Amino acid sequence: MPTRRSRYILACMSIRVLPPTNDWIFKLLFGDERNKSVLIDMLKSFVDLPDEEYELTFMDTHVKREFREDKLGILDVKVRTKTGKVINIEIQVEPQDYIAKRLSFYKSKMIVEQIGKKESYERIQRVICVCITSKPLFLGAREYLNRFRFCNLENGLCFDEIPEEIYTLELSKVPVADDGTDGWEWMRFLLARTKEEIEMLTTANPEIRKAADALYRLSEDPDVRAQYDMWEKAERDHISRIDAAERKVHREWQGVVAIRDAVIANKDTENERLRLENERLMAQIAGLQAKPGS
Repeated sequence: MPTRRSRYILACMSIRVLPPTNDWIFKLLFGDERNKSVLIDMLKSFVDLPDEEYELTFMDTHVKREFREDKLGILDVKVRTKTGKVINIEIQVEPQDYIAKRLSFYKSKMIVEQIGKKESYERIQRVICVCITSKPLFLGAREYLNRFRFCNLENGLCFDEIPEEIYTLELSKVPVADDGTDGWEWMRFLLARTKEEIEMLTTANPEIRKAADALYRLSEDPDVRAQYDMWEKAERDHISRIDAAERKVHREWQGVVAIRDAVIANKDTENERLRLENERLMAQIAGLQAKPGS
């Protein structure tokens, strides 16, 4: 006889699972206090921190502005560890211009906002930026997880006192088969698009089971789905506008090329006419010179 769990899973199989790589769905899933253990387990799989640090507190995801004209930034998920370290998790589905500079901007703002006027630099805690992307960032590298610190390029010496650290996770490089790394299961969960794929990942990790159940609940929520459908429509409209603009530019370029080719063809025709006329005149001159008495 089917258990309540099996009936629940079968019911979930009938719904279309929303993609956790969508930044809004990602925030609803991993930025929810009720799912904190899920976020902790995922971060532990690749962020190098002692276990005791993972007493996390969710923070406001708005990057504070010092002046009114400063650029406003909104992060996906932002947490503070037990000793005050700040972790920001960003997910990027589509390629973003200036992503390195954007990460540097967020990282710098999160350092600056830790202290006020007349406060000591000693108060500044490490800031860790995690950037998860669907598109490759480093085309020449095979690794999908990279960790960046301030290091001497000549001898590898790291300046540990500089409180900045960046992790990049490139989902497009994650292998289908388990590669034995701690973060592989979580990366495959983010990539999963079917319930069958998700269920295969839940057997070994109870926290992925929790994440899957939370994702199923979000996918069943009519308000969440309606909001996601609106976002999806807006994305399709945006892509359509870009395609239409590209087609217009292509047509205009084809017109320019056609005019250029016509001009070249006319020039070629005129050049050929002049060449033939020149040959005719030269033949006439040669004929006159060949006549007796010329």
